[in-house]
Amino acid sequence: MQEVLETYRKKAISKISLKEAAECFKGKAVSASESDGNIAVINLRDIEETGLNYSALKALTADPQSLSRYLLKDGDVLVATKGTLKKTAVFAEQKRPVIATANITVLRPKADVLGLYIKLFLDSAIGQALLDEADTGKQVINISREKLLGIEIPHIPLVKQLYLIRRYEQGLQAYKRKISRAAQEWQYLRTNLEKNLF
Repeated sequence: MQEVLETYRKKAISKISLKEAAECFKGKAVSASESDGNIAVINLRDIEETGLNYSALKALTADPQSLSRYLLKDGDVLVATKGTLKKTAVFAEQKRPVIATANITVLRPKADVLGLYIKLFLDSAIGQALLDEADTGKQVINISREKLLGIEIPHIPLVKQLYLIRRYEQGLQAYKRKISRAAQEWQYLRTNLEKNLF
């Protein structure tokens, strides 16, 4: 993988560091145990392979003004910087205020870079290798903010980012439909088998 990274670094393409491409802040250290609080909290367990599981978010009761610097905005990229698994997700605007916990670093993209494009790059083999380099932890992941912001991503035109994102979203929707259909078929089979056990 080191050779692949060296090739990427030497490649004569326009690149931009995450420090230039996005604002960055850490999530807030909070204890969210309520289900009906006024501020939802994204924890590592809420970041799934297919995106954020908004339906399972815990919450806390607090004045949104006191947490204003931590409130997430549409398109924010969430990167698990502490924990046992490398995870990324892109936040979509919700009806209630939402914050991330302290083991998540938030990247808020600037004008010419889209959050989902950053996620796609970080999830790629090269992106994962760059995150591995930024990881200073021994047993658990501990990605330093400085090293995370030092990661350089390809600086491609917005129209190409939108094209890649559209393809990703279409593929993701098709994947979710197939998973849902397979789960229904599996449940039907199990139910049918149970009816015929005796």
